[in-house]
Amino acid sequence: MISAAAQKRIRASGCDVRFDNLTRQLYATDASIYQIEPLGVAFPTSAQEASAVIKAAAEDNISVTPRGAGTSLVGNAVGEGLIVDFSRHNRKIDNLDIDNRSVRVGAGVVLDQLNAFLNPHGFCFGPDVATSSRATIGGMIANNSSGARVPVYGTTADHVLSTEIVLADGRVVTVGSQHESLRNEQSKIDHLVRAHSAEMSDRWPPGLLKRWPGYGIERFSRAPDNLNEILAGSEGTLAAIFSAELKISPLPSEKGLGLIFFASVAEAMQATVALLDLQPSAIEHIDRPLLDQTKGQLHFQAARDLLELDTQPCEAILIVEFYEDVAERLSVLQSRYLGLRTRICRDANEMNLVWSVRKAGLSLLTGCVGPAKPVAFIEDAAVRPAQLPDYVRGLQSIMKSLGLEASYYGHAASGLLHVRPVLDLHSPDDLRKYRLVADQTSALVREFKGSLSAEHGVGIARAEYMREQLGDSLLNVMREIKRTFDPKNIFNPGKIFGFAYKIDNHLRNNFVKPIELPFEPRLAFAFKDRSFIGNLEQCNGCGGCRKDTPIMCPTFIATGDEVMSTRGRANIIRRALELRGNGHDPLKSAELDAALSNCLSCKGCTPECPSNVNLALLKAEMLYARHRRDGLPLRERFFSNVDLLGRIGCTIPWLANATLDHAPIRALMEKTLGISAKRSLPHYTHKRFDRWFERRKMEGHAPSGPGRDRARPSNGKVILWDDTFIRYHEPNIGIAALKVLNALGFEVELLQNRKCCGRPAFSQGNLDAAAEVGRHNVDLLSSLHDSTTPILFLEPSCWSMFVEDYRELKIDNAEKIAERCFLFEKFVDDLLEQNPDVVSFQHRETNVAIHPHCHAKSLMNPAFMARLVERLPGRKAALLDTGCCGMAGAFGALAEKYELSRQVAADLLRKIDNQQADVVIASGTSCRHQIVDLTELHPKHMAELLADAIA
Repeated sequence: MISAAAQKRIRASGCDVRFDNLTRQLYATDASIYQIEPLGVAFPTSAQEASAVIKAAAEDNISVTPRGAGTSLVGNAVGEGLIVDFSRHNRKIDNLDIDNRSVRVGAGVVLDQLNAFLNPHGFCFGPDVATSSRATIGGMIANNSSGARVPVYGTTADHVLSTEIVLADGRVVTVGSQHESLRNEQSKIDHLVRAHSAEMSDRWPPGLLKRWPGYGIERFSRAPDNLNEILAGSEGTLAAIFSAELKISPLPSEKGLGLIFFASVAEAMQATVALLDLQPSAIEHIDRPLLDQTKGQLHFQAARDLLELDTQPCEAILIVEFYEDVAERLSVLQSRYLGLRTRICRDANEMNLVWSVRKAGLSLLTGCVGPAKPVAFIEDAAVRPAQLPDYVRGLQSIMKSLGLEASYYGHAASGLLHVRPVLDLHSPDDLRKYRLVADQTSALVREFKGSLSAEHGVGIARAEYMREQLGDSLLNVMREIKRTFDPKNIFNPGKIFGFAYKIDNHLRNNFVKPIELPFEPRLAFAFKDRSFIGNLEQCNGCGGCRKDTPIMCPTFIATGDEVMSTRGRANIIRRALELRGNGHDPLKSAELDAALSNCLSCKGCTPECPSNVNLALLKAEMLYARHRRDGLPLRERFFSNVDLLGRIGCTIPWLANATLDHAPIRALMEKTLGISAKRSLPHYTHKRFDRWFERRKMEGHAPSGPGRDRARPSNGKVILWDDTFIRYHEPNIGIAALKVLNALGFEVELLQNRKCCGRPAFSQGNLDAAAEVGRHNVDLLSSLHDSTTPILFLEPSCWSMFVEDYRELKIDNAEKIAERCFLFEKFVDDLLEQNPDVVSFQHRETNVAIHPHCHAKSLMNPAFMARLVERLPGRKAALLDTGCCGMAGAFGALAEKYELSRQVAADLLRKIDNQQADVVIASGTSCRHQIVDLTELHPKHMAELLADAIA
């Protein structure tokens, strides 16, 4: 632990520095399999703050680990001293110079953010890593990252003009060929490198397209006036990068993909060599283990369909991309008749679908069911492209001798495959194999005179092999460079060439000591893992949840706080469970509350995380365990029973509504229940929908009704689920839905004696209550004489309860009932697709903006919503790319969450405002509530739009 005096001195730097347990646990891991708890974490907003905090740490002899998004696969973003996080604030882009093709960026700028800025100007930053949605420029320079298109763009170092760095003594200097700073250091390093040129030529013969391990001394030997060549690939061991001036590249004028399908990985490797003469911009390889992980994944189904993986399976695919003379080169590729079959893609959407599978490779693979996972530790070795077939044969021989399966995917055009053996690191026998594979692969790479760490870095995972890879002479050169920049060994000590780290030390705690739960899990985790621990351990730390675009993770997008990301929450749950005993309560801690209480349970993580981490279920399970042990608090009991409150409120609605609007009552509610007095509460209706429906039925209006052509034959019956908010608050939506369904030829019934779907109780962790009403509803529907009648839902969160969460609650027959459950909009769209003339709609020139509910997006592609709107003559639809509205049921009503709820809503409100639509559609009750509360708009349910359009 760090002393109070040292904390005080470091805080005196003026930088935001945190030494609390929550922050230290969040930064104890990255995307690697390693775990080291730091003393604290700093979040500088300027180079001066970074300078002051690094200097203060150095003066106390505390090590410093610079960090970006924490996507390192080798452990170079974890350390036992002070972590300095440059990703939180340092995200400025300026000084764009089109004539000189340059731009200046902060180290925390994310690659996708930079390319979104450059794209309208016709430029991009060339190196395109798979983690582009969260990889920071500082991290890319520190690793000399490269990605798929090395044949065109080379590595990150090829695009760095200058870097603004902070040294261990606090100096802030700018280095580059046009800058005079650090000339003494540059001269010393130049002499060192020149003296070892023969050794470098022997160990590193030409032809490798990726980077060599350690500092870029081979590159520096060709550009001795540029210290950036040394810094690129230094992994934060020499200095902290604060900003950089970068070269930018013009966007390609055209692109095209040739997809070649193979019966074996070996054939794909031979074909790679045969295609190099066509000078593709990229050749990427993906194999069956990776492709198999896309099965059942909503976000990858379109890609599976495009690749015809279900009808024409294969063992491997080469993605061959061209930037120039595309048609001619694709024609030549086809004429070579390689593999089983070939497919050509020129459509941008199709190409993006293919690349989405490739970019999600790591997370897809580690998302496999069970404790054995494809592990990243030899994944970064590269040879010359022509050597690839022989190298892969060597790897396959290693795997076969140890009885291991492995996935082989990655950058075939540049001789780098991300090879991941399937190992259970909880198992001593597999840990033994882990070391054997690492030892033998290091020897194999040395045999080919390749690079053991060609784009991900050395870090912890490969430091012990650097003597074998580099030899003592070059290793000593690197030590001298380290001493020149960092004489007190402050920056990231032990990484790259230290002997403190072994590949099987500092492993994540859950590998060393398997997690034991202090409770019996209640939920099934039925989608994939069938295990609480299994789903928790799906989180590999890749940081996909840190991306800046919806859906995942809305609270992180709003705040930038690591604990608000899916990864952060999973890490805190894991750590809370690991810290059992010694006074630590795994179910009740400030850290756990910070992780769980701010989760919106929007379900965005489940489909968007390729590993399918389901935070909504993990949260519900942890809350349930706490309630079961300590009892259900009053507020959670209150929010679990909104249906009961609806029944009570509708008995005397005028009094109930006056009470809800009365300031002293609202102040009391805020004090006792924590319901924000700033938040409006939904009024109770004077016309309960279920009673209106029964009166109408008794008066003889059914089964026809408004808009129904009595001459049209009936389409049969449907059951309309009148959810709590339709029944007690917004009967107008139910009435609109009835009008639409009658016009489509359906006889509509309500389910008699139904209970609330259980969503409010489920969201509070009140799982017994949710299961009780769920069983009642499923039994009721199962007992009906007609067991095929479709059940339609107007509220997406009720629908998701029936089709997903009843299975999680292990309710008998839930799956059978789920097959009959449809979202109202989807049911109507499917019907109109089959019979577009079943009803007439009025023509009306209207621009419609659609905000899809996050639960609907978690289970289906919402594109049909725009299609449905545009079936109405004259309507133009804009499907908003939005995440959770921030209301999330009771979440946005809480006083302590009100401001966060508004922050989350900001993106939605901005996108609605940008559309300037005539009508806004939001089919979720909470979504409409949030929009009404924070704007002057009055959004409609899709049923209302359709009903208004019926001729």
